Amino acid sequence: MVELYAYLDDGRQVLRMDGTQGFLPDSMTARMLCDRKGGVGADRLLVFTGTEAVPSFTAYLADGTQEELTAEDYALLARAEEDYSVTLTDDFVRRMQRASSRDHHETAAVA
Repeated sequence: MVELYAYLDDGRQVLRMDGTQGFLPDSMTARMLCDRKGGVGADRLLVFTGTEAVPSFTAYLADGTQEELTAEDYALLARAEEDYSVTLTDDFVRRMQRASSRDHHETAAVA
C-alpha cells in the first residue's frame, strides 16, 4: 500500500507522496491520482524523489503537467503535519503501474 498526505490550502487540495518507496508516479498516474471521480482528487501532487541528505520533489498539476515547486508548495511542506492521509490499496497502485507502463510503451512506439 502507498500512503498519501493531503494539505488543504486556500481552496486547493495538494497531495504529497514518497516516490522512493515502491512506486514513482509519472504524468499519467498523477492524472489518475488527482482525478476527483476515479482517483483521490487533488489540484496538485508533490512527489518526494530525493534522499534524506539531498531532498527533492517533483510537482504535477491535476492534468499531469510537470512543473517546478512554487513558494506555496514549500510553505505546505514546511507545515508540521498534513490535514489528513489517504492509503491507496494495492489494487489501485497496480492499476496506476499498468497505466504508466502502457503510456511509456505507447510513447516509445510513437518515437
